[in-house]
Amino acid sequence: MKVPVFAADHLEPGNSEAVDAGGWSVLVARLPDGYRAVINRCTHVAAALAGGRVRRGAIQCPKHGAMFDLGDGRCIGGAYQPLRTFVVTEADGMVVIDVPDEPPTVHDLPVPGL
Repeated sequence: MKVPVFAADHLEPGNSEAVDAGGWSVLVARLPDGYRAVINRCTHVAAALAGGRVRRGAIQCPKHGAMFDLGDGRCIGGAYQPLRTFVVTEADGMVVIDVPDEPPTVHDLPVPGL
């Protein structure tokens, strides 16, 4: 399902924001060459990635420092599982995230308080 989340000029390059896209918690980051979207849940400790530093095309988990490539979700310099990625497009001046039609499970959502 394609979910518009915000205006295409909403974020400056280098910034990110967590959004609810059809029930999925998605971290959307704007890089110099466009938007990327990954699940807002670190594969190490299930903490939200929102608030993490975006640098050189990667997001750093704000809880323990793991780095994940925003393009393909792979963990950089670590052995953690890759992040789920989502297709991002722009349509009618909006950033649109393509998420599964089925709702996320508890294993897809960040654990509050971590």
